[in-house]
Amino acid sequence: MKSRIKALSYSAILVALGVGLGYVLAWIPNVELVSFTAVLAGFMLGMKWGIIDGALIFGLYSFLSPYGMAPPPLLVAQIIGGSFLGLLGATFSKGLRKPIYAAFVGFVGTLFFDIITNASGFFAFPTRQTFIAYIIAGLGFTVIHLVSNTVLFVILFPVLSSVVEKISISKK
Repeated sequence: MKSRIKALSYSAILVALGVGLGYVLAWIPNVELVSFTAVLAGFMLGMKWGIIDGALIFGLYSFLSPYGMAPPPLLVAQIIGGSFLGLLGATFSKGLRKPIYAAFVGFVGTLFFDIITNASGFFAFPTRQTFIAYIIAGLGFTVIHLVSNTVLFVILFPVLSSVVEKISISKK
């Protein structure tokens, strides 16, 4: 019982942190710490809570976004992407203190997230021409997102992993 309460407490803190950190860099397009927090949840809490927290972090941030709520197809894609990031954090928890693993997780998680969120644009722009224009217009943002998340993961995970590992409930 005590470990469930501890997991729930850490989960709530990480969800609040993820949503809050979303606002910190919201003014810089596609540079964010929300993905990092979803991966951190998986790293600290394991697969189940990582997936749940990733979904909650992205769902709440998107729902409460300073730019307005995302259209439903995009919101669903963001929640799926957040869950995947939490899953990656749990799956690669043993390696995330090494910069190469942190770079891999940051890049792959962001690439998956951007692919599914950009693909969700098809539901908002259902003609082929508008969808292709939507994808092409988003390529620059995708590159910024990939590079910034990869760099942030390489810098933050090796530094923070030793600190959060001490309070982590996930078995490494």
